Amino acid sequence: MGNLDMLKKQHEEVLALIKTIRGMVAEHPEEKSKEIAFHINALSGKLKMHLMSEDQFLYPSLMQSRSQTIRNTAQTFNREMGNLAQLFHSFAQQYNTPSKIIQNKHQFIAESQKIFRLIEERTKNEDTKLYPLITAK
Repeated sequence: MGNLDMLKKQHEEVLALIKTIRGMVAEHPEEKSKEIAFHINALSGKLKMHLMSEDQFLYPSLMQSRSQTIRNTAQTFNREMGNLAQLFHSFAQQYNTPSKIIQNKHQFIAESQKIFRLIEERTKNEDTKLYPLITAK
């Protein structure tokens, strides 16, 4: 599956943006709110395309695999993490401008930690459990 390299690269880009945002939040979220909002919007664009590729094409294809292990793993991941695009979209809509970040600073910090953990968990699971199954077949 040639798209795996592209998906892995997108994982790296998404994780790098999360790391950048976390760094800014840890410093001074009020002072960095403009940059944070910019990076949230950049992350939103990357994640939207990435998750759409996986959720609409990769996972449905894997759930039709001849391999029971691949089918089961894809179904489990889809069930556990299939709503991530929707969750992140809501998060991004809430915090896509500096004023929204500043007005709800504590809530933003708490929610960003949660959503970033979910994204990291999904990418880690795909990179370490799902993608190796695909390349091994």
